[in-house]
Amino acid sequence: MRHLALTSLRMARGTRVFGYPGISLLALAWVFIGTLAYGRHHVRANQTLDAAVLPEYVAYLTCFLPWILLSALVFRMERRFPLGQAGWVRHLLLLALLSVPVTYAAAVMMLAIGTAARLAFGMPLDLPQPVWAIPVREALGHQSLYWASVAGGWMMRALLEAREAERRAARLMLEKSQLESSLHQAELDVLRMRLDPHFLFNSLQNISVLTLQDPQTGSRMLTKLGDLLRVSLRRDGAPETTLQAEVALTGAYLAIEQMRFGDRLSSLVDLAPGTEDALVPSFLLQPLVENAIRHGLQDIRGRGIIAIRSRIDGYSLVLTVADNGTGLPPAPVEGREVGIGLGATCERLARLYPGEHTFSMHPLPEGGTEVRITLPLRFEPAQETPRRAHAATADR
Repeated sequence: MRHLALTSLRMARGTRVFGYPGISLLALAWVFIGTLAYGRHHVRANQTLDAAVLPEYVAYLTCFLPWILLSALVFRMERRFPLGQAGWVRHLLLLALLSVPVTYAAAVMMLAIGTAARLAFGMPLDLPQPVWAIPVREALGHQSLYWASVAGGWMMRALLEAREAERRAARLMLEKSQLESSLHQAELDVLRMRLDPHFLFNSLQNISVLTLQDPQTGSRMLTKLGDLLRVSLRRDGAPETTLQAEVALTGAYLAIEQMRFGDRLSSLVDLAPGTEDALVPSFLLQPLVENAIRHGLQDIRGRGIIAIRSRIDGYSLVLTVADNGTGLPPAPVEGREVGIGLGATCERLARLYPGEHTFSMHPLPEGGTEVRITLPLRFEPAQETPRRAHAATADR
């Protein structure tokens, strides 16, 4: 999607618009056409190159030079009465009627240019009688040039409309991408607002219980909670952060829980080399750890252990949060009722990585539960290429 948005942006802003040719380009085109026509005539007549070639060549060009101006007029006429659209039959008839004065104007201009050329070369004048009469052969020749100009105008207009439609589609695609991005971010913000108060409510509930049973520990927990909230609020609201920063935030939460459980809770963090700077969703691990403590360790009598691990699997980052609690019966995640924390986490993953992530919960053979998340292995743009090369090498 990001690549598609960038491509649309370049198409909408950086593409040069094709337009109708100017007078200078039309002059080059008609001189070229006249030269080709004279070359064909010269070859068919089997003439030799002599001093008479230049006057004859100029005389040939006089048939085409009037259309330097007239073809621009014909383009405007075809644009005013477009062919290939609704009402094209009526437009065709109008263009046929307009061909008469345009053809006559071409013949008059040809006569004027030809007369000037003959005078310049000292050649005898060859004026029609009467002067305003147009020979049928010349009229048919100019008619063919007129309809060739109409066809050229139709093709250029079709190209212009196709390019404009492409640019409009690119602009619409860009606007759609921007709207989807804004909606996507708004949905993530809503999910995070559901998650953060849930975490805060549970922490305050634990502190309120401890203030009655162990006021000193409750006070220390309140201080730790303040530190944790300052770290959380200092984040700029970005949907992703580094794994190292996420583990640090989760470690602060674990420190609060360890005050409550004392020696009955310990934690293990094992991050594979190269994964510390990988990008993960902000506030990803804390609800998983909280869920493991509240539901996995609440009924065990020994020491509870929470293990957070990461590893690289090809171009994927694998995260696991495991506990040694009572475990759960095998069942797909979709078939279980999950709380606010896990529910919001699953929704955020689906929004951030549609079709590119996995989320699973399963019991461990030795007892306890493991939550496993697979994400695309991504880093900050400046680190992306070397990190991916390292990941590919390690995978081999």
